[in-house]
Amino acid sequence: MAQATLEKRGFRNSPLETIVDRIWRFFCSVRAAVVEIAILAVLVLIGTLRGSSVPRWIADAIPATEGIVDRWYGWDVFHSMPFMLILAILTIAITVCTLNRAPGIWRTINEPTISTTRGFIRNADVSANATIAQPVESSLDAFTTSLKKKRYRVLSEEHGDAVHVYADKNRWAKLATFPFHLALILILIGGIVGARYGFKENEFIIPEGSVRDVGHGTGLSVKLDQFSDSWREDGTAASYRSDLVLYENGEEVKRDSITVNNPMSYGTTTFYQTSYGQAAQMRITDLDGNVLYEDATELGIYRSSTNPDAPAGIITLPQSNLRLNVIAPDEDRANAPMLDTLNLESGQMYVQIRGTGPDAGAEMQDAVLVQGVPQEINGIVVEFQRETRFTLLQVASNPGIPIFWAASFLLVGGLFATFYFPHRRIRAILDRSGEPGVTQIALAPLAKRDWSGQKDFRGVVEDLQRRLQTDFVVNERASTYLERPAKPASNSA
Repeated sequence: MAQATLEKRGFRNSPLETIVDRIWRFFCSVRAAVVEIAILAVLVLIGTLRGSSVPRWIADAIPATEGIVDRWYGWDVFHSMPFMLILAILTIAITVCTLNRAPGIWRTINEPTISTTRGFIRNADVSANATIAQPVESSLDAFTTSLKKKRYRVLSEEHGDAVHVYADKNRWAKLATFPFHLALILILIGGIVGARYGFKENEFIIPEGSVRDVGHGTGLSVKLDQFSDSWREDGTAASYRSDLVLYENGEEVKRDSITVNNPMSYGTTTFYQTSYGQAAQMRITDLDGNVLYEDATELGIYRSSTNPDAPAGIITLPQSNLRLNVIAPDEDRANAPMLDTLNLESGQMYVQIRGTGPDAGAEMQDAVLVQGVPQEINGIVVEFQRETRFTLLQVASNPGIPIFWAASFLLVGGLFATFYFPHRRIRAILDRSGEPGVTQIALAPLAKRDWSGQKDFRGVVEDLQRRLQTDFVVNERASTYLERPAKPASNSA
């Protein structure tokens, strides 16, 4: 019957209003937020463990999970659509909740409720009361002056024979919740931007003297000017350094030397030193002398299939439909010497050449190259010029970094305002009832379990004592009510 009456009077929501209301309630729901945060935590855990040995350990312990583990290793969680989607949902939820709280926060700042109850003051964790031999008007003036001296805003209104007073300070600090929430939103947006447009290359190799493109639409390229290292007496590396030159769209923009703990950054892209290795400077021409390849190829990323102690590299010549396998001398001749069938000496490289075109067969031509001596093989001239080294870098770019910086500034600013300028509130009742010209005053702070707020309140009470020349009784509520007088009023007010 009531529903029919409401419909007849036009109070029934339209379908669109109902849908909007339910969506709004969903994003304001605490339960939904808990589920969203739990899903995000699971995704972060999956993405973090992907780079560890944990998935392989699970597959070894439970062979039936082999397929799941393989897909786990192949899934880039932090660049996936589910990860970006959950970040977007949390961003919207925080935004909606902030908008939902905004009217109440503004009312607290601009239109606070002045009236209170004696029950609130009586049951507060700390309160104070006194009897003042002055009429209410004089007591109110002195009370207001004392609070304003301590930067409180004082509002009052009459209710029968009593005057209710509301005093607060640092009320604008309540707005700090908005930069704080905006910081959380920016952190999530930064995560979305980083997941969508960021990248991470774990094996970015640059031979000494060579230039390599970073790619990923950055327009950056890097040259390894020089690689240097130092060794300890026991044969272990003490330190190694890469002298890099960074280019953007072909123009030099930065030079820097990096070590393991000292990366180089440019914009949102950072270059980290991770390792190094051996390389071979090669020059390949056709029979007419046209250069097909003149660069260093890294060795050791691959290994010879017949000798695991022989570092190898690959050179691809798409213009000639050829691929060259370059194999260096055995690095550890004492380990399984029977596998070293090539018996290469220092200053030699073994080259295998195979066609890569659609008509290429399995036939392969090979030769042993001597440093500085060009040799014709399969219609091309190959020269091993010298041994060199390469540096192994990790290159990471996160376009969300500027957003994270802005979020950090807002987060710290919001926390600073909240903790160093807390919103202090005091409620009081000045009662005319009783003897003529006598005022009963009772006051208490809104400081439940707030030790700092209660300390500030006691300072207010002591100042009132000095100004009103009246002793206040401070009531502290713990497991039982304790009553103790405040410090005696000073005569030097």
